Amino acid sequence: MNVEKPNEPLLNIKARIAKLDRLPTMPKMAQEVIQLGANPQASISDLVKIVEMDPSLAAQVMRYASSPFFSYRGKVDSVHTAVSRVLGFSMVMNLALGVTTARPFKLPKNVPLNIDAFWRHAIYSAALTQALSGELADDVRPPAGLAYLAGLLHNFGHLLVGHLFRKEFLILNKFIIAEPEKELVEIEKQIFGYEHGQIGAWLMHVWKLPEELIVATREHNNLNYQGQHAIYPQLVALSDRLLKEYDIGDAPNSSIPQSLLQSLDIGDYQARMVVNRVMEGCEGLDTMARQLAS
Repeated sequence: MNVEKPNEPLLNIKARIAKLDRLPTMPKMAQEVIQLGANPQASISDLVKIVEMDPSLAAQVMRYASSPFFSYRGKVDSVHTAVSRVLGFSMVMNLALGVTTARPFKLPKNVPLNIDAFWRHAIYSAALTQALSGELADDVRPPAGLAYLAGLLHNFGHLLVGHLFRKEFLILNKFIIAEPEKELVEIEKQIFGYEHGQIGAWLMHVWKLPEELIVATREHNNLNYQGQHAIYPQLVALSDRLLKEYDIGDAPNSSIPQSLLQSLDIGDYQARMVVNRVMEGCEGLDTMARQLAS
C-alpha cells in the first residue's frame, strides 16, 4: 500500500478540538462516581449502589475481584463482597471511573487501532500497572486504584480522535498498515502534529480528572519524564513494554530501558515475575475486555 507522506501534519488536532462547538461531556455515571469520591461521608454501600445501577460494570467489578492475583479464598458473590473484602473502596472507585469514562466512546472494528484491541490493552495494562505499583517502596508507592486507572485510560487519546474525527482516524490506521516498522507516536505526529498521549490529556484536563492520571496519559511515551507524578507514566511505560512480549498494546518494542527500571527501583526479573502472575488471570481479563468492547 502506498500512502503519500505529508510534509507537515495533515491535521492540527488541537486546533480542530478547540473549534468544536462542544467537547464531549463527561458521562453522567462518571460524574456521579467523582461526586461520591469528593464526599468524605461516602460509604461502601453508597458506592455499591452506583455500581449496581450498571449491570455490566457490576460484572466487571466482581470478575476483577475474582482474578487469581487477588488470591481471595472466599466466593465473590456480590458487588459488596468485591468492594469490602477484596478490592477496597478506592480501587472500585477508580475502576468505575475508568470504565464509565471511556465506554461511551467508540472505535471502528476493522482497523489496527480497533475497539477490541483498545479494551484488551486497557484491561491488561490496568491490572499490570496496579500489580507493578505494589512492588514499589512504601514511600513512593501510589494508591493501587489510581495506578489501575492510569493503566486503564492512558490511551484515551485514541478514543477521542476515533470518536470525534473518524475520517482522520482511518487515515492514521492506513499509515500504520503502510509503515509497520515505524513507531506509532511518530506516525501520529506526522498526521496530527501531536501524539495520542497529549490528545487524551487535553480532554482529561477539561474534565478535571486527577492530575496523576493526566500526567500518566500525557507522558507515558516519554521515558525521560522526571516531573511531578512521574511514577505514574513510568509504571505505565514499563507495563506497556512487558505486555508487548505478549503482543498486547502499541509499545514500540518489548525492550525495557535500564533507566526505567532504576527510576522505579524494580529489577528486570522482579518485573517479569509480576507480569507472569498477571497473565495467570488472562481468561478473566479477556472476558472483561470483550464485554467492554461489545
